[in-house]
Amino acid sequence: MGEVISATTRFARAGGKSTEFLSKARVLLAQSIRHREEGDLVLALELSYQSALRTAGAVFADSAAAARKRKPTGAWERLRLVDEKAAAWADELSGFSRVRARAVNGLDVNLTEAMVDAFMVRVEQFLSEAEDETGWLPAVA
Repeated sequence: MGEVISATTRFARAGGKSTEFLSKARVLLAQSIRHREEGDLVLALELSYQSALRTAGAVFADSAAAARKRKPTGAWERLRLVDEKAAAWADELSGFSRVRARAVNGLDVNLTEAMVDAFMVRVEQFLSEAEDETGWLPAVA
């Protein structure tokens, strides 16, 4: 007699960690867009940054570098191990780390709509590339 496996269990395993990270990244980016539309630049930046981190986690999890025994602890450092393209993304997106930290902590940051919008566009591009490369398609709502 064959083993019975539910569809949710079978398909949840079909992409592993990278699928989980990409799914969370897509939700975070959608939330950041809502907050940006409401005028909350700090929260929009924070959620976009979190989306970028989840995307970096997905790209790393789907790479040969994930099998290394000694991995760096930071998402950006891990992403740099994947390949040159991933390293370029890490360099660009990690540049917002300090701005994001200062903004979230209420420190003086000249956060502009244009700055947040540009960052969100780049995060969307990074996420879309990661989804394309893994063959993951977000659920249509």
